[in-house]
Amino acid sequence: MSIIEIVIATAMISMAVIAALSLTSKSQSQNVYSRQSAEASKYATQIIDWVRSERNLKGWATINAKAAGTYCLNTIPSDFTTLSPGACLASTYISNTIFTRTMIITKDAGKIIISVEITWDERMPRSTIINLELTQW
Repeated sequence: MSIIEIVIATAMISMAVIAALSLTSKSQSQNVYSRQSAEASKYATQIIDWVRSERNLKGWATINAKAAGTYCLNTIPSDFTTLSPGACLASTYISNTIFTRTMIITKDAGKIIISVEITWDERMPRSTIINLELTQW
């Protein structure tokens, strides 16, 4: 075997190892994103379920009385009527997480639209949004 064959074989093996390592790195980053996206959906669903529960317990009038606007929800409030409007600050995270949770209430012709957005940074800004449309029964 000549030295040129050895150099070529070494180069080919090196390229294969580099390709495998690159694939592993990409797979790990996709795994992290998938886990964070699932967790964000869970936090958004918590608020959607809470709003439905509040509507069922307190009635349409209580939900409809809340002003349209943006509400920062780093915790789940104990009562819908105690919500105060205001956007989340950059450091307003859900406790012990990397996520911020914002609820936006809009009203349109007898409907209330609740949009819950979960945002986080994972090498770039990411978000998950879940919408709920409520109507009077």
